[in-house]
Amino acid sequence: MSKLLYRGVSYDTANHEQPAATPVEHAYRGQHFEAPLRHEAAAVDTAVDLKYRGHHYHHRRAEAEAQVNQG
Repeated sequence: MSKLLYRGVSYDTANHEQPAATPVEHAYRGQHFEAPLRHEAAAVDTAVDLKYRGHHYHHRRAEAEAQVNQG
């Protein structure tokens, strides 16, 4: 597996270290979990309205793809 999609932008994972699929114990905001760090990517849904701290973000596929693949 070397090509993935994030919100419609493809990127190559060959240059990235891959997390293990074995479960590890970790804590997030005081809750303990035991789960693998590696998981399958969620399906892309461009209809989702992205909001962060009151600002709306629009999907800009070409712009994001250029940033991700710059290397």
